[in-house]
Amino acid sequence: IPGSTLLVRLDTPFASTPERESSRELAVLPNAPFESLSVVTIPFDALEDERIARNDADRCYWCKRAGFSRIIEVARVHAIEVVADGSNADDAHDDRPGMRALHELGVRSPLMETGWHKAEERALLRAWGFARWDMPAGACLATRVRRGEPVTAAKLDAVRGCEDYLHELGFRQVRARLGAGSVRLEFGAEELARTGEELPATVLAELEQCAGCPVDSRIARYPR
Repeated sequence: IPGSTLLVRLDTPFASTPERESSRELAVLPNAPFESLSVVTIPFDALEDERIARNDADRCYWCKRAGFSRIIEVARVHAIEVVADGSNADDAHDDRPGMRALHELGVRSPLMETGWHKAEERALLRAWGFARWDMPAGACLATRVRRGEPVTAAKLDAVRGCEDYLHELGFRQVRARLGAGSVRLEFGAEELARTGEELPATVLAELEQCAGCPVDSRIARYPR
């Protein structure tokens, strides 16, 4: 309902470039059901929280709890009682520690609760004219750093630089995994069919410039 509903965007270093651009486009998309909704951007530097930055098994729990606590505070200022996230029915069976935090905070997941799947969401976004209606599923950049190794701004910049460069080359579903001082790349099935199991030397050299460390030339499939 316009006037009583807000679209909220957390400005966090964990967001990938496609996700950031997608949220900006959503805010200015004309002729869509949400065109008259207000958009609020909330700064959230998750790396300031040691429970998140240390990157142990509870990282996602603490990150969701801290981020949505900020969202709830903004909602209360605007007299909004219900806070919802975008989890859908495809997420119900995944291992997502952050969902526990959402439940504890009373955050609703209407798409999951009503059985909406990602394919249905994409079809609706396409009908609304959203340019990125078929954007591959993303995940926060913290997931690219091996669990147990601290997440830092420099590591996130290295991952983002690699993935942004690969996106510029036309690859859509990519992951740059950082661990033990090197980067391992994962591509979606379509990308693997296009490039094979190893990257050209020129691309590899550019990626190593972005990462500031060695990059494994062998490509793994994502999702596995």
